[in-house]
Amino acid sequence: MAQTFCPYPRADKKEVENYYNTTANSYDSLHAREQQAKYAEALKKLEGGKLKGVILDAGCGTGLLFSQLRGFENLVGVDLSGGMLNIARRRAEGKPNVHLVRCDVERLPFRSMVFDTCFLFTVAQNLPNPLEAFKEFGRVSKREAAIALTLMDGVAEVGDVLKLTGLKLALEARVGRETVLVGFKVS
Repeated sequence: MAQTFCPYPRADKKEVENYYNTTANSYDSLHAREQQAKYAEALKKLEGGKLKGVILDAGCGTGLLFSQLRGFENLVGVDLSGGMLNIARRRAEGKPNVHLVRCDVERLPFRSMVFDTCFLFTVAQNLPNPLEAFKEFGRVSKREAAIALTLMDGVAEVGDVLKLTGLKLALEARVGRETVLVGFKVS
């Protein structure tokens, strides 16, 4: 795989966790519009958000994506930040099929091939080794699972992401500073 120069500082996980714990209460007011634009672009290819089965929102943050999805059996939101998950928990109140887990997206605590759809929005640039997260996506997603993720420039090569996730690309679009990749797992 190609070595990629990353212009974004690779903070250690504790620094990332502390940053998002500190900014959790202001995250939506600062970033909701940009995040919603990425979701809308990806969901164009994924039945407008009507998804079946079990969904993973890795790096779910405050749970902004939750309201965009419907028809699923269960949605699992994971994040490293307890502060972000506290807000996501409030957003998920009254939705018994939304489950939240505090964990590291580079080491997901799930069986292989369990998710029908996997999302990873605005996360990879915060990881010491984003390729590990992409491998994990490939591991936990079922064959023919839908996968949607974003990449900031310099985080990883698109070809490497496709290979590690098993993704057959259906959409590549630019939203703000990120590239949105959407497709279906073929291997």
